Amino acid sequence: MKEFRELGLMESINPEMPTSMKIFVSHSSDDAELATILVQLIATALVMKSQDIRCTSVDGYRLPGGSNSDEQLRDEALAAECFLGIISPQSLASAYVLFELGARWGAKRHLVPLLAPGLKPQALKGPLRGLNALSCDSMAEVHQLISELALRLQIQSEPPAAYQRQLEALVYYATTRETPVDPTPVKKQTDGGPRARSSVHHAATSEDDYAASDEIIAQHCEREWPDDFSMREYCVTQQQEAVQKLRQGRPSDIPEDVFHKIRRKCAREWPDDFSMRQYSEEQQIAAYRKLHVRR
Repeated sequence: MKEFRELGLMESINPEMPTSMKIFVSHSSDDAELATILVQLIATALVMKSQDIRCTSVDGYRLPGGSNSDEQLRDEALAAECFLGIISPQSLASAYVLFELGARWGAKRHLVPLLAPGLKPQALKGPLRGLNALSCDSMAEVHQLISELALRLQIQSEPPAAYQRQLEALVYYATTRETPVDPTPVKKQTDGGPRARSSVHHAATSEDDYAASDEIIAQHCEREWPDDFSMREYCVTQQQEAVQKLRQGRPSDIPEDVFHKIRRKCAREWPDDFSMRQYSEEQQIAAYRKLHVRR
């Protein structure tokens, strides 16, 4: 609280001011790409109009032309029904983001810290450390975010299949983006936690062998959704469909040596998540095609 008072964040707070804004996404302009993917996911999953979301770095969700930027952002940051703060090294160094976070915290209104790639909850300072943060590189936690936003806004979210691609894009971006090393020490997991790797995963890291995929999928989805059997069943279905696509093999326009490099790379990065492996292969193949066309 002291830090926010020093920045003048506890003054002129009126959370009852009228607004049509449903979701406000606070972020640094340096995190515009991450913010864009996040907003596309939310808009798809919750079927939201552009005027329902404010995200100043994303086309279609920016401030109106001619508006008093500081005044409108202050009002919307306080009055929006839901508030998401993208927490990154850049946003933690931004006076504007700190102002928005502090004002929202001081108003005692909904506030979800969303951790950017490479950050852990320990990165949160002061009063924000007491808030439960979600990570954008965890499918389970992003699903949780969507469910909680829908509940708070009293709307029905789309079925997970409707926004699976946007979800995969967010997690893919979060897990492949180069980020600063987090100095927070990480304890080695021995309890089979959500980030632990199964001993059978090596069986499916070759480019063609999916003989152990059913066992790997079962373990992966149980770890991701230990208490939600509906989402676990959906997870299994998505993973099995991804395996079927992976088994289709090399597209005819991709050289064999290039395809093998892509397949090995994606298998190493996603040893127990076939959905993300298949998505990653698609992205790599699409990038190769673009590079080939430019020659």
